[in-house]
Amino acid sequence: MRVGLASACASAACEPASMPLVPGVVDTGGASPGCEAASAVSFAWALAPVPEDISLDVTCTQTEVRAIADGLTIGLRCEEAAGPVIRTLSVWASPPPPRAGLARGGAVRLRGWWPEGAGEAAQFVRLETQQGALLLAAAQAGGLAPDDGSDPWLPFSLAVGVDACMSEETACGATRRTAVELRRAGGAPRQVFDAQWAVVGDRGEAQLWVAAAQLGDEACVGAAGAWFAVGLLAAR
Repeated sequence: MRVGLASACASAACEPASMPLVPGVVDTGGASPGCEAASAVSFAWALAPVPEDISLDVTCTQTEVRAIADGLTIGLRCEEAAGPVIRTLSVWASPPPPRAGLARGGAVRLRGWWPEGAGEAAQFVRLETQQGALLLAAAQAGGLAPDDGSDPWLPFSLAVGVDACMSEETACGATRRTAVELRRAGGAPRQVFDAQWAVVGDRGEAQLWVAAAQLGDEACVGAAGAWFAVGLLAAR
């Protein structure tokens, strides 16, 4: 059983208290065009109430999509073993998340993972339509997918990018910015660097935030030697 591993978001500036100490991004220059500048990009999410198990897979009805400061909330009425549960999936992002891809009243599937032994802040979520189309996917962890082989990102494929910036010495040790490599339906790979965002997919079907994609010493980015905070949201 898992107790209390979800993010606690008391304001629009929402960040898990137990996230590894990731230093502020810096302009390193050199290795790749993605290293030239960092943008004001953020992405965080929270699910309430907090599930007690280390995974969640339920069918829900989407009751509302409401704008909040720096984000949105998605109301869900979920059919669970103990009976109907009203849940709220909140997202905070910069640049702001689009709402056009989220339709009120639709039947959806909500999946979540909080892997044991992956650090208290590690978590993944996916919200999809009844037909399996992506509405929202997100990761806050030392990797981009749960260890059980689940893929939160379909129909996209996400992997650690092949490029990385020059190492930087910080108070906690050496760190370097890297990228997330995204593919869609066998198309050419696209790299989106730490602290960058992009409109992706067929005719701009989704928006991708790479709030963190960093490699480094354990004291800086956690036991995995990496830290990712990534969000993907349907835009139409």
